[in-house]
Amino acid sequence: MDNSFDIITNYLPDRIRAPLIRALSTCQRATEIVLRTDRPLCVYESHRLLFVTDKGLVTDSFSVDHLLTVSASEIESIVLKLCDHSVYAYQNEINSGFITIGGGVRVGICGKAVMTDGKLTNVRDISTLCIRIARDVHHCANQLLSLINPLDGALICGVPGSGKTTMIRDMARQLSYTYHVSVPDERCEITAYSRTKSSFDLGLCDIYAGYPKGLAANHAIRSMVPDIIVCDEIGDKSDADMLRYSLRCGVAFIATVHASSMQDLRNREITSELINTGAFRYIVFLKSNGELGKVDKIYELCEPHG
Repeated sequence: MDNSFDIITNYLPDRIRAPLIRALSTCQRATEIVLRTDRPLCVYESHRLLFVTDKGLVTDSFSVDHLLTVSASEIESIVLKLCDHSVYAYQNEINSGFITIGGGVRVGICGKAVMTDGKLTNVRDISTLCIRIARDVHHCANQLLSLINPLDGALICGVPGSGKTTMIRDMARQLSYTYHVSVPDERCEITAYSRTKSSFDLGLCDIYAGYPKGLAANHAIRSMVPDIIVCDEIGDKSDADMLRYSLRCGVAFIATVHASSMQDLRNREITSELINTGAFRYIVFLKSNGELGKVDKIYELCEPHG
């Protein structure tokens, strides 16, 4: 079984853990596990939605008897374990909508918002946990690295589950043996950083775990002299400013963004602005058919290749 599966199941009550372990042994390509209060446990494998019975069997039918469901008290106990029984210590992460645990696994959270003076200050009555499964796939970036010059910058695009984070993790690792690479990892998804080191193999990268991306990029450029900065999920105004600053300093950027097509990128104001910074020579789209981290198209100066 994948090591990420072991990490995930350790947080679950025995009643759920045993059948899920059996189910996951037949779902090695699972990307998400979703637990909802009083609803059947769901496993997403590529683009398939699967359910698990209380005996650990897997089915794609919602109408099958004895589907494994999760109670409100079980959701609460899982959240407590995710927070090491100190919800207060994880309040900022919870308010951001997720908790990151070992192995780079991110657990998304849905519940009732508590607002104070127009700001989200807490999430109560948590009803859904979406467990995103991270994987460390060595050499998955070989094809892409053979087609681009990383010093010219690359924006890796794809739909959720297409393997963007997995791709840039392997790119960062491989590039670190040739270039000086810094990795701002705001949510610790690239590195699964814990106790002074990454749980994944990031080679010789310099890691800024938990830093806001802009602050990490600024610190890296001023003190670590990177050739390349690699980061995940850009997509707001401050990211555009960060790219412009890095470009002025002669630092290349490799980053990811959620997008399904070049038209999708161009139609959204902020992603269009990211492209127009000039930080990316290559716009790379990954396949959305479940082939994790596989290149679909590469646009160089808006001309498709491959």
